Amino acid sequence: MMARHRTGRGRTAAAGPQDAARETPERARHAAGIVDRPTGTAIGAPVGRLVQAPLDRLAARGTISPRMHSAGQRLRDHFEIGVVGARNCNSELLSGIRGTGTALAPSEVQLGAIRAYKAALRCLGAHVGAVVEAVCCHEEDITVVADRQGRHRHRVMGVLEDGLKTLADHYRLTGRDDPAPG
Repeated sequence: MMARHRTGRGRTAAAGPQDAARETPERARHAAGIVDRPTGTAIGAPVGRLVQAPLDRLAARGTISPRMHSAGQRLRDHFEIGVVGARNCNSELLSGIRGTGTALAPSEVQLGAIRAYKAALRCLGAHVGAVVEAVCCHEEDITVVADRQGRHRHRVMGVLEDGLKTLADHYRLTGRDDPAPG
């Protein structure tokens, strides 16, 4: 006779070494992470980043325009390369960082990114720059920034939108600042 134990929700399962021999092919595929979901991904497969950055979430909702999103992304790239020291997967220079034609050492790339990052924050000013930096670079949610500053969320969102428009002008990005139709 086989021993059984409760797994939760009133279900029972067989327990013991003999259960390994009863494993079905579907269970084996499931355990290996190769059972396809309707989305085409595999169960148990790495999915990368599970939480969207606040800037990406605002763009996906249509709250900010693609131009504003690109400006925030560029600031975040400069922050990650210059301040944090991260590089993109191809070790390519981001736009706004100019090379001299010779191979750049990592420190030169980081210095160029820091210069671009600081120039962007200077064009925003202290108040607007603090909001844009918190959301784009430190990936803080709008409500967290609003609570910390003691302001209403919609006011901080307005400051962020103005800052991203100014940043897009600083980076000379083309396009409209109207949020995407949705």
